[in-house]
This record gives sequence, structure tokens and C-alpha cells, in this order.
Amino acid sequence: MRFRTAVVAGVLFALVGIVATGGAHAVPMRSDVPIAPLPVMVVPPELDSFYKAPADVIAGTPPGGIIKARQITPALGSVAPFNIDAWQVLYRTDDSHGNAIATVTTLLKPRGAAPEGGFKLLSYQVAEDSTAQYCAMSYVVQQGSIPADYVNSAETSLAVALGVSQGWAVAIPDYEGPNSAYGAAILGGQATLDGIRAAESFAPLQLTAGPATPVGLMGYSGGTIPSGWVAEHHDTYAPELNIAGIAIGGVAMGDLMAVLRSDNGNLGAGVIGAALHGFATEYPEVQRVFDTQYDWFGRFMTSFKGVLCHPMGSALFPFWNYLGSYTGHGDPLEVPELSNAITAQQLGQHTPDVPMYIYHAQNDELIPNAGTDRIVDGYCADPNVSITYTREFLAEHIIGIMGWLPDGYQFIIDRLNGVPAAKGCTITSPFTSFSTGDFAELLSDTWPAIAGLVTGYPVGAR
Repeated sequence: MRFRTAVVAGVLFALVGIVATGGAHAVPMRSDVPIAPLPVMVVPPELDSFYKAPADVIAGTPPGGIIKARQITPALGSVAPFNIDAWQVLYRTDDSHGNAIATVTTLLKPRGAAPEGGFKLLSYQVAEDSTAQYCAMSYVVQQGSIPADYVNSAETSLAVALGVSQGWAVAIPDYEGPNSAYGAAILGGQATLDGIRAAESFAPLQLTAGPATPVGLMGYSGGTIPSGWVAEHHDTYAPELNIAGIAIGGVAMGDLMAVLRSDNGNLGAGVIGAALHGFATEYPEVQRVFDTQYDWFGRFMTSFKGVLCHPMGSALFPFWNYLGSYTGHGDPLEVPELSNAITAQQLGQHTPDVPMYIYHAQNDELIPNAGTDRIVDGYCADPNVSITYTREFLAEHIIGIMGWLPDGYQFIIDRLNGVPAAKGCTITSPFTSFSTGDFAELLSDTWPAIAGLVTGYPVGAR
């Protein structure tokens, strides 16, 4: 861990040439938390004191409690500023083992006063899929950030446009936490829910309904890791929140073992190294397995992912046999330390009590859809669920986001507008989802919204 931090810091020193110093004093959770002005210079989280707080302050803050806050300038592609109000808050959440940690959520809203009753809230979980903090959404969304992670930057801008163009407030949490634990669903789900709690207590966001604020969640691919956990566990972790609906697609945690086996040695092998590194970050016992039962090149291939963002970490070293570097006996995924950590993240442990839209391409080359089929079958055994499941044939994982987004977005629009979701399960297997959701029509609404965010044209007056 110390080696990884030193490498990342060295890279960032070379890129920005300065270290952020100082920082605001931590404050307990309250709606009138002092708000720091815009940072003088935008530096990566590894070098930004805003992301840090004393351990006793974090532990003494309730889950979802705000520790500090600041204004930011969100921008398209790190350059063109969005014409909206935006802040970041550092808040308390828990890691996978119940230990107090702090992470950041980015909060945005249309300019001006809220409608009567306050803004509704979209919590969008970007597919961060990275193992370094400078890849986190709170950094890449800011004007002046280093444009290294253009994938996360683009999806973050999409999330902003989807929410603000409907006249909603938006929360985009750094759900992987301060150690960028990619794949850690327990951590990610808790951080997402606590990020919603923080948003509801942050007075400038104007969610005047508090815990009664209708909240919709969206996430595709890696964004389903926290969003799916929220669907199954919010009623026990944060039952006071009004989760109106959740839309996920390309579901990562239906059968993670199958995903790892399928991608190992194939085109998607680059994702495995990042995921294994993420698990090792969150689970010390997994790290010990890598340290003692992997050959030197396997250790290098896995730890190297710790300084890479989504596009580079996913694309580098395709077709590599990561599991083949295991030097112990038997199947490395059956080693108890690793199998227990993986099993703890998987979906199917509880039946969701919120309406869900679920999408998965039948020919998804990165995440086999059999795991999602199994999870949905389990959900649908309960007659009280509200599940809409689309199994598109003419799509794969990357193209699948174009199949998921139109119908998933409309599903959230309906839920936040108070349209009741049908009870029971609706499962369809269309040849193409464009028969029910026109991606071009979605873009005709969304891209003008992005243009409006940049040019100053009024956005969000719906």
C-alpha cells in the first residue's frame, strides 16, 4: 500500500508540480456546515487535503454526517464550465468491516430556487472501475482536472445532464472510498446511501423534504456494484430514505466468480487485475494470498493496476491469465480468503423492496448474463417485488449502455414523478431494445442539455 501511494503521488507530482496544503477544520454533521470557497488550484485527491480528516473526527461523525464542504466548478471534459451550482462534501461512511472512513460526494443542482417542496434527487453511480483516487468522479468532474480518465469524465457529465435537465438535484458519490476499492459492493453501497444522507442534510442543495425526498438511483456495469447492493440492503442500512426506484444494467455482481473465470485469458482480462487489486485493498487477507501465493509477475500485473484509471486499467494486458499466476494448490478462486470476499459482495442475498429496472445484454462478452437471470429469478419468486427485466439479444456490454439508458432513465423519471410501478415481474427478451427505447431520442434531449449547461441556456425548467 505504501509503495502504491508513493508511485501515485510521484506521478501526480510530475503532472501538477505542486502539493495542496492546509485544509478546513472538520465540523460535525449539520445543515449549516461552513462551505469553503473554490479551490485556488484543482489537484488530484492524493494531494488534496480536502479529502482527508483526522481519524477521531471521522469516527465521531454519524454515518452520512458532513465533515466539510466546498464549492467547485464542474466542467465538460475538464474544460468548459457547467452553468449550475455545485459543491463537494466529505462525509462519514463505513468500510466493508464496519470501520469509520470518509469519502466525497459531488452535489449539483440547477441554478436558482428550488420548486415548491424542494428538489428531487438522482444518485448516479458512475462505473468508476479504477484503483487510484485521481480517477474518482469528484476529481474528474472539476474544471482544471488532469484529463487522464476521459471515460469517467464523460459518464459523470452524462449523469449531470440526465439529472439537471429534469430539474433534479444530483449526487455522484466516490463510492469506492479513500482507497479506491474497486469491486467492494458492501463499501460502495454503504457509501452511496450515506452520500444520499449527506445530500439531504446539505441545506444549499435545497432538498427540503429531507429523508422524505424522492430518490432515484442509476448505474451501469461497475455502477451496478453499489446500486445493486443498495437495492437489496437499503431497508436495513438506511430505512429512512425514500428510494423511489433503481435502474441498473450490465449487472456486475450477479455471479462474480463466473465473470472472473469468463474474462480471465480473454479480451476483458484487463478488468480482472483491477478487480483483484480492489479486493486486496479492502480485504487484507486477500492481499496476503497475493503476497504469498502469487508469482512475482502476477503480483506485478495486479499491483500495477493500482495507479491506472478506467480506460487504461481495463484495456492493458488483455488475454493475460491472471489466475495462472497462482502458485498454491487447486483453484485460486476457491481459496477461502478470496472466495469469502467475493461471495460477500454478490447479489441475491435479499429481495429488493423498491421498484427496479434491470437490463442485461444476452451476448454480453464481459459479464455473462446467466448470473443476472439467476438473480432476477430469485427476486421474482416473491410476488411483492416490482421488477422490469430486459434481456436484449442484439447487444454486447459496451453497446448495451445504449439499450439500458433510454428505458432505465424513463423508469426513474416515472418513479420520481410519482407514477406507481407495476407489481410483480415483467421479463422481456427483445431482439433489440430500440423498439421500446430510442437512444437517438434520448440524445436529442440530453446533448442539448449538456450544451445548455455549458452555454448558460436555462436547463432544468421542466
